[in-house]
Amino acid sequence: VYPGTTSASLRCRAARRGVCLALRLWRSSCCTQGALRKKEWLKSVHFYRKVPRDLTEATLAGGTISLLSSIVMAYLFITNFSTYLQVDTTTAVRLDESQEKKILINFNVTLHHLPCRFASVDIADVMGTHLQNVSANIQKSRVGVSGQQLGRAANVPKPIEHAEAKAVDVANIPKMSPELSEENLKEFTSTRKLVMVNFYAPWCPWSRRLQPVWEEAYLNVMKGPHAAHVVMGKADCTGSGGELCKHQHIHAFPTIRVYRHHSSISHESYVGDRTHEALEKFVDDNVHDDDHTGAVQSGDSEVTVEGGEGCLVRGVVLVNRVPGNFHISAHSKSHSFQPGKLNMSHTVGHMTFGRSLSQSMMRLLPDDVAAAHNVLAGTSHVALDHNTTLEHYLKVVHTTYTFRSTKPLDTYQYTANSNNYEDGDSLPAAVFAYDMSPMQVFVVEETKSFASFLTQLCAIIGGVFTVTGLFDGLVYHGVSGVRRRMDVLGKSI
Repeated sequence: VYPGTTSASLRCRAARRGVCLALRLWRSSCCTQGALRKKEWLKSVHFYRKVPRDLTEATLAGGTISLLSSIVMAYLFITNFSTYLQVDTTTAVRLDESQEKKILINFNVTLHHLPCRFASVDIADVMGTHLQNVSANIQKSRVGVSGQQLGRAANVPKPIEHAEAKAVDVANIPKMSPELSEENLKEFTSTRKLVMVNFYAPWCPWSRRLQPVWEEAYLNVMKGPHAAHVVMGKADCTGSGGELCKHQHIHAFPTIRVYRHHSSISHESYVGDRTHEALEKFVDDNVHDDDHTGAVQSGDSEVTVEGGEGCLVRGVVLVNRVPGNFHISAHSKSHSFQPGKLNMSHTVGHMTFGRSLSQSMMRLLPDDVAAAHNVLAGTSHVALDHNTTLEHYLKVVHTTYTFRSTKPLDTYQYTANSNNYEDGDSLPAAVFAYDMSPMQVFVVEETKSFASFLTQLCAIIGGVFTVTGLFDGLVYHGVSGVRRRMDVLGKSI
């Protein structure tokens, strides 16, 4: 008791404490009753009421059915889960939505029997475009017949200067230079340090233009100090020198071959100017030089390998999105070609449309799309006869592939049909004709949603459980009915 407090104040405080305690007890009882009512309400909405275990009966047939249903549910769950993890694709075809008016063609083609100095890439289409000897974004490499690299070649051959004879009458050109054949070529090469042979065809305008210049240069060399060491002969590839031209792999006229080392087999061709001054200077510079290095470095000659040479042409061309073709054929501003002597056999390294795809991009594409992106890759096409044009017809389809996690990838698929035919009197070519389809293919990757997976999972479990439950009830009641009848029959007996 605190000092100064009275009994009345003490009684008042005790009364207040009692009231507060009563209120607390009342509130506690109300909360408890409310919680109990909520629990009872939750129990009342229980869908899956339980039967006491003592009131259930287990059977051998029911256990077997339950085991089988568990196996079926497990199998269906695994297959459904694997389907959920798979990526499906949907394909739609619509009109091409591309606004581009041009398309890139990436190519790599090896012509096994056409030298690079004669290989020309030409483009033509139905809109009237005709481009000849396209050189922008194109690279040429000289290759041997077995595919070995011989070095880079100029995209545009060096122009050759021509000259008319000055000291002789063109109308009455004295043919003083010796006519060569297979036999006398060996004789000349065995006794002379330097032999130059002009392989020509009488019908060729370039051969006729070179003839007086060649004869004038021959006369001047024969008057000079190197007459005993040099021979400048000629061979008519349409006449007596036909076999020699065939063995020397002559395709273009005129072709000037250089023979050194007392050998009748030459892989060196003179590609310098066709003036008597240039020819005479070449003789002066090379008559005592057994090596062709200096002549090659100066650009006056070009060395090939045994069996002839071919050309690897690779690059990119930009063409209109209309039907057309680009073709590789023989072309020269200073030579004529004999159609029956040209062989356009070739191998396609790759041929694709649109922008180039990296290896990582190619790995994203399905196998069938990736294969159709570069159908001609690694294919070889052989001309069985001379003067045979090899043509490939390419049907190109714009394809957009949409991935789940990356940006859409634009590519082009194409089909290829190849054919060959004799081209009459025209020069043969390797032709790649293309036609752009007006339709565009859209391929979209899709996966099932998690909600769909859960729905199917619930349907599997619930469906199997319900069906097996019905089957279990049918078996149970059927067996029970049979037993009851047997019991009745037993009692009656």
